[in-house]
Amino acid sequence: MAKKISAPEARSAIVKAPPKKAVKPKAVEVESPSISSELEGVVEPSRMVVSYLTVDSRMDDKPITVHFSTKEQPGPLFEDIVDDSEEPGARNIDIPLDYLTSAMGFTLLVSYIGTSQGQAAASRVKEVGISFYPASESEELAPRLLHEKIVHNTPTYDMHDHTGDETVLVPVTPLAKKGDKVYCTAVTEQDAIPYTFYTVVYGHVLTEEEAVAGHVLKFFIARGWLARRKPWRSITLQSAWITSGLPAEPPADVDPHLETRLPANALEIQHRRTATLIVAPGLDLPPPHLRQSVNYNDGWCLNPELTKEGGDVDVPGLATCAGDRVCFFVSGPGYAKKPLGCVAIEHDGDPASVKLSACIVACLFNKSMTLIYTLAFNESEQSSPAQDISVPVPQFTHPNIEEATNGTVDLNTFTGPALATVPVWAYAECSNLCWMWISGEHDDGSAYRYDILLDEPVTDDWKAKGVGVSVPRAELQKMADCSTFELHFATSFCEANGLQSAHEFPAQAFKIEQKPLDLSKPSVTEAVGDDLTVWNGRDGVHVEVDYVGISSQHTVTVCWMQPDGSCLPLAAQPGSDAGPVRFFMPREAVIESIGKTVKITYTVATACKVQTSPPLNLKISKPTRVPTPVVEQATPRATQYGILDLGTFAGNALITVEKWWFALKGSLVWLKCTGIKREGGSHTFYVINGRPLTDTEARDGLSETLNRSELQLLKHDSPLTVTCITSQNSNEFGNEAVVFPVLNLILKRALICQQERFESLPLGTFGVGSSIQTDLMKITFESGSGLAGIVNYGNDEYYSGKHFVMCENSDHQIPPQLHRFDFSRELESVRFSWAWKQRPATVTFYDRTGNVVQEQTYSDDWRGGFWVELVTSPGTAVAWMTVLVQDYSFIDNFSMCYRE
Repeated sequence: MAKKISAPEARSAIVKAPPKKAVKPKAVEVESPSISSELEGVVEPSRMVVSYLTVDSRMDDKPITVHFSTKEQPGPLFEDIVDDSEEPGARNIDIPLDYLTSAMGFTLLVSYIGTSQGQAAASRVKEVGISFYPASESEELAPRLLHEKIVHNTPTYDMHDHTGDETVLVPVTPLAKKGDKVYCTAVTEQDAIPYTFYTVVYGHVLTEEEAVAGHVLKFFIARGWLARRKPWRSITLQSAWITSGLPAEPPADVDPHLETRLPANALEIQHRRTATLIVAPGLDLPPPHLRQSVNYNDGWCLNPELTKEGGDVDVPGLATCAGDRVCFFVSGPGYAKKPLGCVAIEHDGDPASVKLSACIVACLFNKSMTLIYTLAFNESEQSSPAQDISVPVPQFTHPNIEEATNGTVDLNTFTGPALATVPVWAYAECSNLCWMWISGEHDDGSAYRYDILLDEPVTDDWKAKGVGVSVPRAELQKMADCSTFELHFATSFCEANGLQSAHEFPAQAFKIEQKPLDLSKPSVTEAVGDDLTVWNGRDGVHVEVDYVGISSQHTVTVCWMQPDGSCLPLAAQPGSDAGPVRFFMPREAVIESIGKTVKITYTVATACKVQTSPPLNLKISKPTRVPTPVVEQATPRATQYGILDLGTFAGNALITVEKWWFALKGSLVWLKCTGIKREGGSHTFYVINGRPLTDTEARDGLSETLNRSELQLLKHDSPLTVTCITSQNSNEFGNEAVVFPVLNLILKRALICQQERFESLPLGTFGVGSSIQTDLMKITFESGSGLAGIVNYGNDEYYSGKHFVMCENSDHQIPPQLHRFDFSRELESVRFSWAWKQRPATVTFYDRTGNVVQEQTYSDDWRGGFWVELVTSPGTAVAWMTVLVQDYSFIDNFSMCYRE
């Protein structure tokens, strides 16, 4: 590719040109270019800036392509330059400065092609030498020692003037560019062949920041190399540059007196600065270094995980020379100084390094390791500063119990002993003795320890495969259930033989789970087996818990199952080392379960398990010591089959029940009465229907009103039962309901007698179909002829005042009269007077359903008067009656009795 110059006024603008086409065979040959900076066929650095070439004056105004190359090969490569400034004739074309500096030390070949008079034209080739900096400029470009001084008009370098390495100052050349490479060597002891050389720098590539005229590069000569030199000799610095970008070639094979050890293709700075060398033979030795250690918190520390296979000891920064002998040593507290090995240096700069065995590291765990070395040269020996390195204990493996699952040793999962193991650990091959033990606690909380291994030599098998030993099952069973124990392991290294000097591995914690407890069912002190007579629990009962292995470390909770399925709230208690644990159940718990079977269990909680016992199904009897209800108005009082006569008292009756020992506030109570309805059939009504007992009632007993209205519904002279029931739930008929003894009574209704003399009725008669009404009866003229009604007629014991007349003024009424008397009450007895009856008559009594109670026929002539009377048998009552009469007669003075 080629560079392109676009216009005369912008000759520095360079672009790539299209590929160069082959020159036509008949191209016109024109003159070679002339170069502005050339002087006698050479371009010196001082003339290179703003160089240009001039083409033949016959060239047209078409583009011109300039080609650059070097006569010597290999050489730097250049891109073609295309000038399209369209200037005809001898135009000037700029030459890039980096083309010239890259060609320093080469013969530059320059030619161009274009058109002349319309024909292709090619120039002859221009050869011009490109020189490096001449001797006149090289003194300022020559390297020099920083501490060089003039002593007695002689340049002198005295090592005593400073410490550390010596600095070499290398000036950068005026036309240096990025990518140029610099080389510098020092030579001394030139009194004998071979000379002694030191490479100060070899192939340093200039950066853009360094490629500045006047910039000075700084390199160093190791003080150790200088200190090893023979005294009172000279030291010479020589430098060279490669500006072409080509790789360095090996030094030229020259006479030893001319040897520089600079690349054969490097351009040497002609001036070489020489100074007298005054040697300070003492070496400033750096301390040795364990390659696996690091500087941490102002001290050196080793991670022993990195030296399991041993370590590497070397000396970073130690400038070695051929013939040196470096010997390394290690020591530590309680560990005598021991050689690690020596290294003979064959070539300058060879590193010195030895191995550090893993067992030496192991001997110094938790101690400080001290490393030193000696350096012998020229029949002298010098010791280095010590390097102290802290050696911690490595991360040892955890011991383990093979039968453990997720950290728990469960004796239910295996039989026989357990197997304690320790995997192969770091530095195992260096171990001496070992110890293994278990630490835990007994059931009572006291400390427990069992030594599995004691001062046991570490066998080769253990070193190769790890430790595996049995732990007796009996020892594991001594530890508290669900407690935590630790498995320990320790080993000693080197000659250490006591546990106090051994290194303990991280302990491994386990939980021990013993076999489950064999729990028996609880017992109740007041019960016989699983039967409790409720009277024996009237003050509460005691649940007793006892089982094999009971311990004060256990927590025991009792569940007395309540009727609603929940457990009675009870505080947990610790187990006992001396015997059973007793829990008190209050009387309320017993009473609530009267007539039921109570499930009683207990739960034992240890440190890691919870077990529940088999249940005691306690059957609680129903109480027998219970009172009988009393109706206070019955006679005799509190007597079976006494009489409750409603006629002996007014208002309501009163039922009482003495307090019973198992009464609880909130218990449900029923108080019911059962009798026979007046019209027949059983009738039950509740005085109390499933009502909770009040606190007063639970303390003092019941006292409840028995409504008279309910009693009046019952049949006279019928049985009446009074029953009291109590229960803890809403079912009065449930198995757990307690039915008190029944009170049996005979109910008698009150007898009320009233009279009717018709005095309130107006006088007057009426015919068939009419009726009259009083408070006690209604009289209806149902059939017959003639008149009937209320009249005043006689005045004796059978009739007086107003009375009821039948068949008025008729001696023989045809057809006869039939009168119906409807009573306002059902009567147990009825009596009335009848006067002036002479012909046969009939009185018929009926009950409420129309059945005839009794029929009385009066055929005699009883005109003087008589009494009609009916007293019903028990259970029978008269609701109405009829009178069939044929003659003029009178009825009066009704006396009627009925039950309330």
